Amino acid sequence: MKMFFIALALVVAAAASQAGEIKVKSISQYVLYGSSTATPSFAVNPSMGRAWIEVTVTSNDPEGGISEVEQIKIPGLSFDAQTNSINIDFEGKITTCAELKTTGRSIFRHTTIKMTPNCKFEGRWRKFSYDNGFEIKKTAAYEIFLIVE
Repeated sequence: MKMFFIALALVVAAAASQAGEIKVKSISQYVLYGSSTATPSFAVNPSMGRAWIEVTVTSNDPEGGISEVEQIKIPGLSFDAQTNSINIDFEGKITTCAELKTTGRSIFRHTTIKMTPNCKFEGRWRKFSYDNGFEIKKTAAYEIFLIVE
């Protein structure tokens, strides 16, 4: 029975070690005040073979808040025009994170980026303290990660 639990623990540890995370962006709690949201997504330039992550911070202001979009370059992230896929070279392994899909006909034709199960975005709040030179202050930040399986 001990051998079974040891083998199970090794399998779980091996599966957990396969996934890695890349920190995309850290956003202060003061930027995301109220009911603002931060949404990450992939974007591409097919003619140049480039891909990046766009983080859109949207204010839910009923009077028409402004959305801010920031383009973030991630090392190893690229677009493959032959397979229409967004790939990342992470820890020596190339993983397909998303694919371009064209749907519709005629004037209704449009291209969307569909994520694969190999990658996902994850957001977490992190609380921390910092010294401003006069006192120790506590604050929080929303951090966005790209999880690569």
